Amino acid sequence: MFSLLLSFKAMEVDSELNVEEKKLLLLALGGGVPQIPRPENASWLTDVSWSRICVLDKIGKNPWQKFATIFKDKLSVWKDVFDSERPAEQPWPNKEQMTPLQRALVLLAIRTDCTITGLQEVIAGKLGKKFLEPPSFNLEKSFNSSNQCTPLIFVLSSGADPMAELMRLATKLGMNEKQQSVSLGQGQGPKAEKAIEEGKEGGLWVILQNCHLAPSWMPVLEVKVEELNPDKVADSFRLWLTAMPSPDFPVSVLQNGQKMTLEPPRGLKSNLLRAFSSIEPEWFAESCTKDQACKHNFRKMLFGLCFFHALIQERCTYGPLGWNIPYQFSEPDRTICMMQLRMFLEENQNVPYPALRYTAAEANYGGRVTDVNDRRCINYILSDFYCPDILKDDYKFSPSGVYFAPAYSTTTDSYIEYIRSLPINQMPEAFGLHANANLVMAISEALRLLRNAASLQPKTDGGGDGKKTDDILLETSTKFLGELPKPFDCEAVSAKYPVDYHQSMNTVLTQELLRFNRLILKVRSTLSDVAKATKGLVVMSPELESVADGILVNETPSVWQAVSYPSLKPLVGYVNDLCARLLFLQTWIDSGIPQTFWLSGFYFTQSFLTGQLQNYARKFKLPIDMLLWNYKASVVVVVVVVVVLVVVRPAVDLSTVAEKQRIVTAI
Repeated sequence: MFSLLLSFKAMEVDSELNVEEKKLLLLALGGGVPQIPRPENASWLTDVSWSRICVLDKIGKNPWQKFATIFKDKLSVWKDVFDSERPAEQPWPNKEQMTPLQRALVLLAIRTDCTITGLQEVIAGKLGKKFLEPPSFNLEKSFNSSNQCTPLIFVLSSGADPMAELMRLATKLGMNEKQQSVSLGQGQGPKAEKAIEEGKEGGLWVILQNCHLAPSWMPVLEVKVEELNPDKVADSFRLWLTAMPSPDFPVSVLQNGQKMTLEPPRGLKSNLLRAFSSIEPEWFAESCTKDQACKHNFRKMLFGLCFFHALIQERCTYGPLGWNIPYQFSEPDRTICMMQLRMFLEENQNVPYPALRYTAAEANYGGRVTDVNDRRCINYILSDFYCPDILKDDYKFSPSGVYFAPAYSTTTDSYIEYIRSLPINQMPEAFGLHANANLVMAISEALRLLRNAASLQPKTDGGGDGKKTDDILLETSTKFLGELPKPFDCEAVSAKYPVDYHQSMNTVLTQELLRFNRLILKVRSTLSDVAKATKGLVVMSPELESVADGILVNETPSVWQAVSYPSLKPLVGYVNDLCARLLFLQTWIDSGIPQTFWLSGFYFTQSFLTGQLQNYARKFKLPIDMLLWNYKASVVVVVVVVVVLVVVRPAVDLSTVAEKQRIVTAI
């Protein structure tokens, strides 16, 4: 994300950035209901994709003039782009005249899962390919730019532990015996103060871990840092601080300190690169030197271990498809396994595979795993790397043969060279997952990246069309208020549909109206107050500010979500969906109980299902606790409204469910 924002800034400085295109990209082309009808012979094209194409058409400048019409005329060409495994490399109309940013917009509209690929082309085209890979963490450089009065601050992130890097630097500089570490928490303040005083006098390194867990002691830390005087403190003294992002951390310490962060690498390639870059060449060369076979086995299995570590970390990006419960596997887990691998191979004539698997999958990594199926999965994955086959040069980690353990080498350089040759975008086959899993993950990752980048944009700037922020807020708030109906008259509805023992749908309707009324009141009141705040009539409170931020980045405000039904839609899509739900209920009120129900249009779907069970039980005089819902595929044609099946398709005989060939996800 940093490289993308840096690219935008460089393009802006060079007058190459189209502000409107940048804004539409960060908003994921969210723009409302399309005015142009979708092509009838394009069943492969989702409503969301067509909506995004129409948003591009509204730009009205080259190459977007009549873009929707061109799309309709060249439908077969666009179908090839949609079906391609590498759509960014496929030809399409006016592609050569498009900038990398414009090509990324096309991919976002048609193949959202390949948006990251398009953004990588934007970065590489402006800054170079080296900005696509994160730089290696260089703690020594940060140390050299500090002095005894400058605290060195690690901003912690989940899954990353800087202590291993810090201890490695201490050993290199001869400070491993001249350092004191205090893990902050309740009652640890006096120990930390004593350590600082001893460190100032003796020139020690003082490491205060987890400062965010001692908020009451932070004012004392601020005073201690302000009292540091270069004339009274030994030159070798250093104060190291680690903390998660916290509002209690002293601002003055943060401003005066040397700030660093060690985030877990993203992607299989980056993870492997981090692992081998952190291995000390001396340790690598001195490991398992008793004979050539031991050296060969160690290097092969070490690469397998690092690949295993990267694999189980990256499976977390697939959500429930990767692990039932997300786990924070960290570098110390890999480090202890590396040490145990060396120890077991040096002390045994034959490779003790069962012992290695147990210590890694059950003790080191497995100690974090709480789900029984996840524990079974991690043992199964490790068996692909801690096995006799890994010692063979022709053993592959994936069906395509892209991933494997390189041939024996005396240094880590050849391993790093091989890792750099791997594809930047990992292949799902490496994880043992279907390609559809990668589609879902890639779409989620792309939209999250754009959403986070949009949240970092300055709120004081206007849009690409020259409008000021206040004008955008006022216009959007007024538009939404005009689209949203007023709250339902629940008393009138209760009179028309009274409580009836034989018709539970009346109760379901009135309960739904009460829930939606609460949501309507919250949405309308906040939108009205935002409009007033832009005119200076009311104060912009934190709640209104969050709503305004949501409007600017096309994201549903959290204050709405707190009283809303579950939804992952962006702001415009959310409002359109809410209006459609309210229209469904209004039609029910006006015309009576509908013949077909919009199942996903309910606020609380369980109430509708329970109401239907009650109707059936009372009609046939059966106990409701003896009833349950059952589903059976039928050859009879049935009209179903909004039923979403993810990653499945009906089989030929309609009696089973088979794996879907290509998933089409609506966002």
